[in-house]
Amino acid sequence: MELRVIGIAPPVTALAATLGGAILVIAMHATGAGAEHLDIAAGAALAGFAPLGTAVAASSIVGRDSGAELVMTSTVYRRVLFLRVGLVVVPAALVTLVDAVVFRALNAWPVGQGTDGYVLVWAPPMLWLVALAMLLAIGLRSPGAASGLIGGIWVAQELMRQDIMKNTVLRAQYLFMGIDTKVPAHEWTVNRIALSAVGVAVVVAVGLLLGRPERFVGSDAA
Repeated sequence: MELRVIGIAPPVTALAATLGGAILVIAMHATGAGAEHLDIAAGAALAGFAPLGTAVAASSIVGRDSGAELVMTSTVYRRVLFLRVGLVVVPAALVTLVDAVVFRALNAWPVGQGTDGYVLVWAPPMLWLVALAMLLAIGLRSPGAASGLIGGIWVAQELMRQDIMKNTVLRAQYLFMGIDTKVPAHEWTVNRIALSAVGVAVVVAVGLLLGRPERFVGSDAA
């Protein structure tokens, strides 16, 4: 029922980003790419492409919920919307986990990461981006604007890496920590905890906002 409501586009968007990164890494490995390039590509696929694609898909569900008017007077709306987002995020997360296992088996692995990277390389960035995407979609009432802002933040973090790493607060929210260069273990730990904490806090905020489903009636779905 819920899969019919959200349509095929959001799941395809999330899985395309996740699988696309995996195909790239596997192709590089098959063509004899150097170990350094493989490691960076694997990190980019796990901490970059997969979280971004999943976040864009999540924002489209929040902004284009065709069943909003039918449940707008019920507190069930919050649970329904989280369920719909979960139907996209959970499969993407499982596929990303499989990607991580495959990459490690191919010796394509971010430098300095151990087996805890199977989850910690991608899960905190995915939680952070998905939560922020949902919040922006609700606040702006536009999935297009929310997706654009998420993409802009993602690109800005990559382009402004050196400046971000010099700032203690921004460094704690850096999505690509430890992907292309090895960082001290304590910095990695602080970064993963901070990303997860902010992600959870934003999810809570989203839940509170969803207590007012009338915000979605007449919203811009462009």
